[in-house]
Amino acid sequence: MAPFSASRLALISGIAVHIIDRYAYANRIRAVDPAYKVGLALVVLILCLVLDEPMVGLLTVGWMWSLATLFAGVPGLAFGRILLTEASFLLLTTVGVAISINTKPPTATDWIWRLGPLWVSSTPEALNLGLHLVTRALGSAAAMNFVALTTPLVDIVELGRRLGVPVLLLDMMTVMYRLNFVLLDSLDRMRTAQEGRLGYSSFRCSMRSIGLLASRLFIDAFQRSQRLQKALDSRGYDQELRVLPSQYHRDPAILLAGVLVVTSQLLAWRAA
Repeated sequence: MAPFSASRLALISGIAVHIIDRYAYANRIRAVDPAYKVGLALVVLILCLVLDEPMVGLLTVGWMWSLATLFAGVPGLAFGRILLTEASFLLLTTVGVAISINTKPPTATDWIWRLGPLWVSSTPEALNLGLHLVTRALGSAAAMNFVALTTPLVDIVELGRRLGVPVLLLDMMTVMYRLNFVLLDSLDRMRTAQEGRLGYSSFRCSMRSIGLLASRLFIDAFQRSQRLQKALDSRGYDQELRVLPSQYHRDPAILLAGVLVVTSQLLAWRAA
């Protein structure tokens, strides 16, 4: 079996991007004004950061999960897998905050474990800080996942135009988002060709194949960007990608949901 490699990790990330993009276009609140959805997520995220309590973060995760699955029709398993992936990275980074590893016995600490030449220690304050960091980050990630799984990029770009975001920034977002899928497709084809030639049969072959793949992918991205620029220039590109605005409708249910989420966050903060 081929060893796990950076290219395989990129392919897994590409699959996740495709899944998120598919649900963003196929959910039940796709046609709702993106200002409602983005506004709800931003208010919830800001309160989750300001009201730094574990219960507020956990409550935010539950609310965003419920709104995405019950209200928008996104499968709960898909939302859970994305959040679980994010949680795994958060836990890895939080370990360094909650647990200390030294080569000498620490002096001021409550819990000490010796593992060979290393000393592992922690304190209730450090564990409490780690808990606050994880729950606050998970709540914020859940709010952003709600937007990502219910609002396509084209709607976010349209909202940016209405809010007066610079056109250059919006055009860069659009082009980069499109090129992500193009390059992921190129990555998939290149890796398949390498696997067909036993490019990942050993660790040494894998390292060489990853280097060749990365260099070729960089060249492919540069060539595609040049072709894209020529195509835009030949069609009269005047520093703005012009698209027809979409038609949205307003849903008071999202406003009601926002009031309920904010109220529950404030009550959880007061009760903590």
